[in-house]
Amino acid sequence: MALTAIPASDPQYRRMQLRLRTLWSLYAGDLAGVVFLVAVICLYLSPAIKDGAGFGPADLGRHLSLLTRLAHATRAPRGIINGDIVTQGAAWNTLDWELVHHGQFPLWNDLSGTGLPQFLNFESAPLALPTLIGYLVPLRFAYLVTVAMKLLIAGTGTYLTSRLLGLRPLSATFAGTTAMLSGAFAGWLGWAISGPLAWAGWLLAAGILLYRAKPGDRAKWYGLLALSVAFSIYGGFPEVYVLMAGAFGLLFGFAGIARRLNGNRIDWAGVRRLGIGLGIGLALAMPLWLPGIQTLRGSVRNSEGASVGLSFHALTLLVAQGYDGLPFATKAFPNGTFFGSSNYYETAAYVGVIALVLASTAIIVWWRRPIVVGLTASAVGALLVAYQIGSGAPIQHLIADLGLGSVAPQRILAMLGFAIALLAGLGLEVLLRHWCEPRTKIAFAISVGIMVVVLTVLWDRSSIGAVALPGGHLTASQATALRQRSLYWPTAEVLGLLVMALLLQLHQHTHQRLGTRNARRVRSAMGVLVAAQAGFLVVAGVGINSYEPTTYPVTPAVKALKRLVGTSLVGLDSVKQPCTPGETATSCALFQWDGIGLYPEMNLAYGIAEFAMYDPVIPHAFLNAYPAPHVNSYQTGANLFSPIVNSASLARAYGIGYLIVQSPLPIPKGTQLVGTVTASGLALNVVRVLGSHRFSFAKPTATTKGQAVTTQSRAHQRSDIVNTTSHPNDARYVVDVRAPRRQKLMIRITDVPGWHATANGHPIAIHRATGDLMSATVPAGTRVIEITYGPALLGVGELFAFTGLLGLALYRLLETLRRRSTVKQGR
Repeated sequence: MALTAIPASDPQYRRMQLRLRTLWSLYAGDLAGVVFLVAVICLYLSPAIKDGAGFGPADLGRHLSLLTRLAHATRAPRGIINGDIVTQGAAWNTLDWELVHHGQFPLWNDLSGTGLPQFLNFESAPLALPTLIGYLVPLRFAYLVTVAMKLLIAGTGTYLTSRLLGLRPLSATFAGTTAMLSGAFAGWLGWAISGPLAWAGWLLAAGILLYRAKPGDRAKWYGLLALSVAFSIYGGFPEVYVLMAGAFGLLFGFAGIARRLNGNRIDWAGVRRLGIGLGIGLALAMPLWLPGIQTLRGSVRNSEGASVGLSFHALTLLVAQGYDGLPFATKAFPNGTFFGSSNYYETAAYVGVIALVLASTAIIVWWRRPIVVGLTASAVGALLVAYQIGSGAPIQHLIADLGLGSVAPQRILAMLGFAIALLAGLGLEVLLRHWCEPRTKIAFAISVGIMVVVLTVLWDRSSIGAVALPGGHLTASQATALRQRSLYWPTAEVLGLLVMALLLQLHQHTHQRLGTRNARRVRSAMGVLVAAQAGFLVVAGVGINSYEPTTYPVTPAVKALKRLVGTSLVGLDSVKQPCTPGETATSCALFQWDGIGLYPEMNLAYGIAEFAMYDPVIPHAFLNAYPAPHVNSYQTGANLFSPIVNSASLARAYGIGYLIVQSPLPIPKGTQLVGTVTASGLALNVVRVLGSHRFSFAKPTATTKGQAVTTQSRAHQRSDIVNTTSHPNDARYVVDVRAPRRQKLMIRITDVPGWHATANGHPIAIHRATGDLMSATVPAGTRVIEITYGPALLGVGELFAFTGLLGLALYRLLETLRRRSTVKQGR
């Protein structure tokens, strides 16, 4: 049937027009709010247009290796913080993207040392929603899109929560902008820690919707909460789950108590629904959670040293972003001017003076509201956990005593920013609704007055002495000038708020028409506050992150190395003090980097396998088994493992096919020079290790006088042979062998739970071998051996996830059938 236009005189046309006008009047404000959030995100990431789409300190990463330093790069790195963005985050994201676009799931990383779990290290986050969106764009944009999606998720989730709490679009926009660009969240954008935190708003919004849901309309809210929980877990960084759970526990717990004290009942059926939704979300995340916990238990992440949080002085950075300097590299200070007690991104907590004043106003005016009580309790709890209150850091030590010593308590600051953002949105709503009421004027004046006192104290203490910096120092006048400069913007904001407070105090509501006109003026003034807050947060953070056209430049040296070594594992032999089996020294270069190879994990972006690792899931057993003295006493929780390999026997033990030998070191015996790579004016000899393979048959042993003596006959050399090895994907090897007799196959892959082997299609047992590697006894007559990685608990987790999805689908179907039955009965 042909489509025809509806005449303007037709009643149906008029009904459509009325419906469209109604929809526009209902959602125009929300559309404007979301567009504003997107525009602010674009402004925040705008340097990508000028500098390049590579997010992160790529120039810092290039300087970590002689192979990647550009010949024309004479200036010092501009990005000097958040180096892990380029050495871990972007590198793992690149490997995820490459594997997915080759039709593989990012389950195993075979380029780091003898291999490490990729999916189960949590931080690579291949199933996080921002990463999934990043798969849809070219690789050079993937990480930038991932970062932008984190901002969008954080902002829209907080916006939706605000609207559900009854806030108008303008107030919700203020809350969403503050949450996504607060220093504690924006400072971690390139790290996996921001993956779970981005979902805070959506978790709270989904919880509110499910708690309020009416019969027949609950399936979609079950799904929203479950997906929010699952995507938060898939976002990575398991430590932050504990911090988020604690913050939400305080919020819901105190909000519930306040509700009961106000004489309102708690809908325990709604609470039960929240528990069910949370359980379904955990089930959906079981493919990561269940086998991942097993992996983490045996890793160095599980033994990271306890943190005692931040000094109380660092609380000043909540008000003045650069009070302890900024991490900007300049000619005079190439390492930046930040002189705080910890790393900049650990202490950055700025939310802006306007947000603090509005949050205080909400607490004073709406102190009896359960949501205000809950958010205040959550914020206070986060403050107590993040900052040392009292001598000896008692709260932080209590956390460690509870078995959470590997959790850095200061990383709860993002939840503090989230709570303040929502409270500030509520404060703006107070001004919009009750701007002419005396209690509102008094509360706003008190809040501004408190901030005046705080800034006065900060100005008074801005004069300090000389400050030592890495590679230099700040004179007293320079340090004082930095602190005072950081107070300019907060002071200007407070002056503006003072003027607003005075105008509110002077205002007299005398006529309805005059009141309406003044209400519009108040809305305009609140709009100015939103714009000022967005401007502050953009300016405060836009220069912190780095952007480059290419995150991982392929230099001539890298090309030459890849041409020489192909897909073989590469070891490093530098002038660092080596670790050898016979060494008696108390220290050696296991956890140091000297730059002759590719910095660990950055090698993933170049497709070069390197015997070095920078990953929190390095197994304890692997480090303990490495043939070096006192290896277990160097560093607790050392994520960086970069050993010297200076002998052919050590290289063969780990299947290292090539060595990069730094001049003037001699070429080790048992190796053969294949070429020389010139990097940054230094000659690096590349040698092939003779007789080194990832898979090989063990030599037979004979016993003489109670001692094992290794022998190998020519007949055996001819009979048991590894012919070829193929690598169909990262988690599977196919080895073609000739084994006329029962023999032991050495498998030089890291021994972690989940590896399986078959011989001629029949399962064979895998055993732990020397060096925390693997071996398997191959039956006589074996022709093909397959080694695959697939943890059994991963399959169990997939079953849980499938059950959760099936349960949601069946519940949705049941709701639909009930609704149709009700409609029929109504007719």
